[in-house]
Amino acid sequence: MAVADYIQLMKLRIDALLLLVAAAGYVATSGPQVDPSRFGLLMASGLLAAAGASATNHYLDRDLDSLMRRTQSRPLPQHRIDPPAHALEFGVGFLALGLGIAGFGINVLTAAMIGLGYAIYIGVYTLGLKRSHVSNIVIGGFAGSCPALAGSAAAANAISLPAALIALLVFLWTPGHFWALAYRSRDDYRRAGIPMLPAVRDERTSAWAIGASTAILAVASIAFMFTNAFDFVYLAVAGVAGGVLVALTARFLRTPTAQTAWAGYKFSGVYLTLVLIATMVDAIVRIPV
Repeated sequence: MAVADYIQLMKLRIDALLLLVAAAGYVATSGPQVDPSRFGLLMASGLLAAAGASATNHYLDRDLDSLMRRTQSRPLPQHRIDPPAHALEFGVGFLALGLGIAGFGINVLTAAMIGLGYAIYIGVYTLGLKRSHVSNIVIGGFAGSCPALAGSAAAANAISLPAALIALLVFLWTPGHFWALAYRSRDDYRRAGIPMLPAVRDERTSAWAIGASTAILAVASIAFMFTNAFDFVYLAVAGVAGGVLVALTARFLRTPTAQTAWAGYKFSGVYLTLVLIATMVDAIVRIPV
């Protein structure tokens, strides 16, 4: 057993993105009135719960991970953590600690939103849909939206309109992002028997599904301006970043290859990061359109 193996179970890069979603939900709700103590507790509880969910996912998907080249080097397929139940104990323990910090240190609604994210990711996605239905990432992807709701709950003990729109943005972003990854690795998904859309549909259908998902995301992100939840800073970043993402997706549609899918996938993560940061800057600066 090595500490590095348990750190790998935590999927820290994904955790960092989820914490950014939570931070965006908080700041979009609070504006410049950020309570450092509550915000710090939100980040701590969110990190623990996200890491716990990732470790639980490692345990439940260890058989699939052993079949996919992209995941064969993970600690459980390589038997670096043995018995595998140690990963499950690690994950559930971290979740419990995160929920405790959120529930007792912030409020019950924050803990409930964090718990909802875990329940969807593990119960709906990992155990329910991932191995059985092509809609897996569409429905299960809502788990990634829950940190925005938790952030709003931490700021105001309620769900604000800006935080709800951030949650919707993440929900709309998720399918195209992960379908692009799956398009590049579709042989891996087929080998493992995971019905991710690019692994079970023909290339043309998969490419157009990614294109449609990206178009819906780009249009919706601009349409959010009509709610008065966001102002100029958000509009400028969402417009420019969305334009780049649409351009990369259009190139993929013209030439659907693993390389063009990967380029879209990589920028998609940058796009979401930029837009989430823009929602926070926007909430603090509030420059009217």
